[in-house]
Amino acid sequence: MAFKDLFKVYPNRNLELRSVAKQAYEFGKTIAREPSAAHSNGLDEHALRRQRSYVDHAMKMVEALNAKPIPDNPASHPTELPIDLSEEYVTFTSDVNGNAVPLNEATQLIAESWMVAAVELAKSQSASLAGSLVKFDYDRASNNLQVLAKILDEIEARPMLDLPETAEPGSKLQAAGGSGSSLAR
Repeated sequence: MAFKDLFKVYPNRNLELRSVAKQAYEFGKTIAREPSAAHSNGLDEHALRRQRSYVDHAMKMVEALNAKPIPDNPASHPTELPIDLSEEYVTFTSDVNGNAVPLNEATQLIAESWMVAAVELAKSQSASLAGSLVKFDYDRASNNLQVLAKILDEIEARPMLDLPETAEPGSKLQAAGGSGSSLAR
């Protein structure tokens, strides 16, 4: 399955699960728009702090959802609460001035991880329940959020590198005052 195939509307009956999945999806959209996404690699301290707060928030939401008993509402619980994850993430390839910038693999990895976490919830068995999470879905959601936290730890442990326009093969960026890479001169 291609990553772009994950962007669609998922059937759902679980109101709170929809909220958690949509927030995870939004957190992925946010990282793709971070100022750090304009760097060739890594995240600045503000993006790291923001992403850590998102992971903490999502974990608390998953734990709260899991702590509730599965409701028994056979005659009244909604059956059509679709989870719309259809708007594809836009990877940051230009700065605020419209200049081409390399794709930041760190921000892309985090965005994709958020999308996978959202889709795993949207496609879970719990999406067909009136509420709460079954154990397997809770374990999976917790694992996905722990993976995101570990990715943030790894990114924070690696310093941002000084990569000029040659960092990305075929980059459209040009060296200051010239055309093309300074290596070609």
